[in-house]
Amino acid sequence: KPLPKPRPLTRWEKFAQEKGIVKKKRSKMVWDEQMQQWAPRYGYGRANNPNDREKDWLVEVKPGDDPNVDPFETKAEARRERLNKQKRQEERNRLEAAHAAGLTSRGAGAGMGKVSGLSSASDRKSYLNQAIAATQLSTASVGRFDKRLEHEPSKGRGKRQQYASATDQQHLKADKERATSVVSRMFPEGAMAKSAAISADKAEKVARLAEESSNRQKKLAKNAAKTKKVAPSKAAPSKAAKPSLGAKASAKGGRKPGAGVKKGKPKTSIKRGKK
Repeated sequence: KPLPKPRPLTRWEKFAQEKGIVKKKRSKMVWDEQMQQWAPRYGYGRANNPNDREKDWLVEVKPGDDPNVDPFETKAEARRERLNKQKRQEERNRLEAAHAAGLTSRGAGAGMGKVSGLSSASDRKSYLNQAIAATQLSTASVGRFDKRLEHEPSKGRGKRQQYASATDQQHLKADKERATSVVSRMFPEGAMAKSAAISADKAEKVARLAEESSNRQKKLAKNAAKTKKVAPSKAAPSKAAKPSLGAKASAKGGRKPGAGVKKGKPKTSIKRGKK
């Protein structure tokens, strides 16, 4: 794994390197001229504190100053201006360091050549304007309740989206052209022919499925009608013919039925008696 690249110098570090300024550790206590005693450099009770009303209760008015202007408010406004300037410079240095390291949306290597990472002052100004516009809308209220800073540009409202009319012939023609271009991009070769073929195949499949379903329903209805028409009936049992005496006898004697019986008219004998 390669070693990380050295961090780019900030504006102050570059200036100090050019001028030969060496950072020295300062003492925590400094001499306060007004109180004539030693006081902490930072924190509570620090020396030369501009917000201490006990020390700064009197302001000298020069002959050329406007008597209607509050000197305390002027002093506070100047202090706020210095703080805002310091914040802007810190943000500028942070963006320049990010560009130099190639950590921004412009891609790796965006900071090649210059510390700022941008080729010209116009590019840097444009990028800062974009960053400020994005920051103004990055809060939960979309910047509606944020306090506006000194020299801060106004929030860009943007343009409302314009929708095409549904009855205007020009808009309908443009909409048709857009739809045609989309279909041509989806089907580069023979876009309309392919689209028509796809629609025809789909319609044929739907018609075939509908016909099969209709035939199936008709067949089921026909079978149900036949089942209702042909119902099982209770038929009366037929009486079997009784066998004759000769048949019984022949069955007992072992002769075939009708054997030894002469066919023809039976002969009758008439007995004549004496007169």
